[in-house]
Amino acid sequence: MSLTSTTRSQMPRQTRSRRIKDWLLYVAIAVLIVISVWMFAMHQARTGGSPNLPLKWLGFAGMTAIVFGYAIRACRQSWGKQKFWALLGLFFAVHSGLGVFVLLRVPVVPLVLYAVLTGIEYVVLAAYLGFFLDGER
Repeated sequence: MSLTSTTRSQMPRQTRSRRIKDWLLYVAIAVLIVISVWMFAMHQARTGGSPNLPLKWLGFAGMTAIVFGYAIRACRQSWGKQKFWALLGLFFAVHSGLGVFVLLRVPVVPLVLYAVLTGIEYVVLAAYLGFFLDGER
Protein backbone atom coordinates (compact mmCIF):
# COMPACT_ATOMS: atom_id res chain seq x y z
CA MET A 1 0.00 0.00 0.00
CA SER A 2 1.66 3.14 -1.17
CA LEU A 3 0.50 6.37 0.39
CA THR A 4 0.33 7.97 -3.03
CA SER A 5 -0.87 5.07 -5.20
CA THR A 6 -4.59 5.81 -4.86
CA THR A 7 -6.08 6.65 -8.23
CA ARG A 8 -9.02 8.93 -8.84
CA SER A 9 -11.26 5.95 -9.61
CA GLN A 10 -10.47 4.44 -6.19
CA MET A 11 -11.22 7.63 -4.27
CA PRO A 12 -14.74 8.06 -2.93
CA ARG A 13 -16.73 10.72 -4.76
CA GLN A 14 -17.26 13.90 -2.79
CA THR A 15 -20.15 16.20 -3.37
CA ARG A 16 -19.41 19.78 -4.23
CA SER A 17 -20.85 21.03 -0.94
CA ARG A 18 -18.64 18.62 0.99
CA ARG A 19 -15.52 19.85 -0.84
CA ILE A 20 -16.50 23.45 -0.13
CA LYS A 21 -17.02 22.67 3.57
CA ASP A 22 -13.63 20.93 3.72
CA TRP A 23 -11.96 23.86 1.98
CA LEU A 24 -13.58 26.36 4.37
CA LEU A 25 -12.44 24.27 7.32
CA TYR A 26 -8.85 24.26 6.00
CA VAL A 27 -8.98 28.04 5.50
CA ALA A 28 -10.37 28.55 9.03
CA ILE A 29 -7.60 26.42 10.53
CA ALA A 30 -4.94 28.27 8.55
CA VAL A 31 -6.36 31.65 9.63
CA LEU A 32 -6.36 30.55 13.28
CA ILE A 33 -2.74 29.42 13.03
CA VAL A 34 -1.64 32.66 11.38
CA ILE A 35 -3.52 34.78 13.92
CA SER A 36 -2.02 32.78 16.81
CA VAL A 37 1.52 33.17 15.47
CA TRP A 38 0.96 36.87 14.81
CA MET A 39 -0.42 37.44 18.34
CA PHE A 40 2.52 35.55 19.84
CA ALA A 41 4.98 37.60 17.77
CA MET A 42 3.30 40.86 18.85
CA HIS A 43 3.46 39.77 22.48
CA GLN A 44 7.15 38.91 22.16
CA ALA A 45 7.88 42.26 20.50
CA ARG A 46 5.96 44.17 23.17
CA THR A 47 7.65 42.39 26.08
CA GLY A 48 11.12 42.44 24.56
CA GLY A 49 11.12 38.75 23.66
CA SER A 50 12.34 35.88 25.73
CA PRO A 51 15.82 34.41 25.52
CA ASN A 52 14.29 31.14 26.69
CA LEU A 53 11.77 30.89 23.84
CA PRO A 54 11.36 27.17 23.15
CA LEU A 55 11.69 27.39 19.35
CA LYS A 56 13.26 23.96 19.08
CA TRP A 57 10.25 22.45 20.85
CA LEU A 58 7.78 24.43 18.75
CA GLY A 59 9.59 23.29 15.61
CA PHE A 60 9.45 19.69 16.76
CA ALA A 61 5.73 19.98 17.50
CA GLY A 62 5.12 21.47 14.05
CA MET A 63 7.20 18.79 12.38
CA THR A 64 5.27 16.09 14.24
CA ALA A 65 1.92 17.60 13.24
CA ILE A 66 2.90 17.78 9.57
CA VAL A 67 4.37 14.27 9.34
CA PHE A 68 1.56 12.51 11.15
CA GLY A 69 -1.21 14.71 9.78
CA TYR A 70 -0.26 13.98 6.18
CA ALA A 71 0.20 10.27 6.89
CA ILE A 72 -3.20 10.00 8.55
CA ARG A 73 -4.84 11.88 5.70
CA ALA A 74 -3.12 9.74 3.07
CA CYS A 75 -4.22 6.51 4.75
CA ARG A 76 -7.90 7.35 4.99
CA GLN A 77 -8.89 3.86 3.79
CA SER A 78 -7.09 2.34 6.82
CA TRP A 79 -8.76 4.46 9.50
CA GLY A 80 -11.07 1.61 10.48
CA LYS A 81 -8.21 -0.81 11.03
CA GLN A 82 -6.84 -1.23 14.52
CA LYS A 83 -3.47 -2.34 13.11
CA PHE A 84 -3.05 1.02 11.34
CA TRP A 85 -3.53 2.97 14.57
CA ALA A 86 -1.25 0.60 16.49
CA LEU A 87 1.53 0.99 13.90
CA LEU A 88 1.05 4.75 13.85
CA GLY A 89 1.14 4.86 17.66
CA LEU A 90 4.35 2.84 17.73
CA PHE A 91 5.99 5.14 15.18
CA PHE A 92 4.77 8.16 17.16
CA ALA A 93 6.28 6.76 20.38
CA VAL A 94 9.65 6.20 18.66
CA HIS A 95 9.49 9.63 16.99
CA SER A 96 8.66 11.37 20.27
CA GLY A 97 11.22 9.44 22.31
CA LEU A 98 14.05 10.16 19.89
CA GLY A 99 12.94 13.77 19.48
CA VAL A 100 12.89 14.47 23.21
CA PHE A 101 16.21 12.66 23.68
CA VAL A 102 17.90 14.77 21.01
CA LEU A 103 16.27 18.10 21.91
CA LEU A 104 17.26 17.78 25.57
CA ARG A 105 20.89 17.49 24.49
CA VAL A 106 21.21 20.24 21.88
CA PRO A 107 20.92 23.95 22.70
CA VAL A 108 19.64 25.14 19.29
CA VAL A 109 18.15 23.47 16.22
CA PRO A 110 18.16 25.43 12.94
CA LEU A 111 14.69 25.62 11.38
CA VAL A 112 16.07 24.49 8.02
CA LEU A 113 16.95 21.18 9.67
CA TYR A 114 13.29 20.67 10.56
CA ALA A 115 12.34 21.29 6.93
CA VAL A 116 14.76 18.61 5.73
CA LEU A 117 13.91 16.11 8.46
CA THR A 118 10.16 16.50 7.99
CA GLY A 119 10.34 15.27 4.40
CA ILE A 120 12.69 12.44 5.27
CA GLU A 121 10.59 11.31 8.20
CA TYR A 122 7.40 11.37 6.15
CA VAL A 123 9.03 9.10 3.53
CA VAL A 124 10.19 6.73 6.29
CA LEU A 125 6.71 6.69 7.85
CA ALA A 126 5.10 6.04 4.45
CA ALA A 127 7.48 3.14 3.78
CA TYR A 128 6.89 1.76 7.29
CA LEU A 129 3.11 1.86 6.97
CA GLY A 130 3.25 0.57 3.41
CA PHE A 131 5.43 -2.38 4.42
CA PHE A 132 3.20 -3.49 7.30
CA LEU A 133 -0.20 -2.69 5.77
CA ASP A 134 0.41 -3.79 2.16
CA GLY A 135 -1.23 -7.19 2.42
CA GLU A 136 -4.40 -5.87 4.08
CA ARG A 137 -6.55 -4.43 1.32
